[in-house]
Amino acid sequence: MSRLDTTSAGKSSGDGQSDPIPAIRFKPFFNAATSEWIEYTTTGQDSDGEVVRFNWRSVPGGEITEHFHPHQEERFRITSGEAHFTLDGKSLVVGPGETLVVPVGARHAERNPGPDEIHGVVELRPALHTKEMHEAFAGLVADGRTTSRGAPRNPLQLGATLWHFRHESRVTSPPVWLQNLALPPLAALAKVFRMRPYHARWDSQETTRSEPTP
Repeated sequence: MSRLDTTSAGKSSGDGQSDPIPAIRFKPFFNAATSEWIEYTTTGQDSDGEVVRFNWRSVPGGEITEHFHPHQEERFRITSGEAHFTLDGKSLVVGPGETLVVPVGARHAERNPGPDEIHGVVELRPALHTKEMHEAFAGLVADGRTTSRGAPRNPLQLGATLWHFRHESRVTSPPVWLQNLALPPLAALAKVFRMRPYHARWDSQETTRSEPTP
């Protein structure tokens, strides 16, 4: 599979079938640590767990720390601006009309050196709990409970959040083997103190649309 596709993405999922029509509307939310806006358009609930899709905006100066998705493929389709990626250590600039494919397990990071905003559409397959993960990290930042890079300051919250969403995303520093040693006991202790990885107040869902009559 090509990692950089310069053809425009259509509304097909790639298997000849149309993507599901979203049944739920969402409000955009901002992560001040990464300087990105996210507005979901399709979730696992809409797609039988197959895909999550969101409109994405990266503000000049924004940066997403290097990470990888252990079980998901990610696609960035850029509609305006230029996104600067590293993918498995290789530098790439992705512009309007281009799609970057990030294979399962590939290390990647993104930044926007400016001067313009980056706009695009991002997809991850399968859906897993990606929506809740993005909402949780943005919510913790908005609550003032993280470092400037977006990591929870409280070690118990760090363990609860990072371990809960380990199937969706893993940071590459510290090494994963060290995370696997440190995070489980922190997550277990967080449960004792009733510290949650996710709160309903962070949910970006707005309203549910009525299904059309057959």
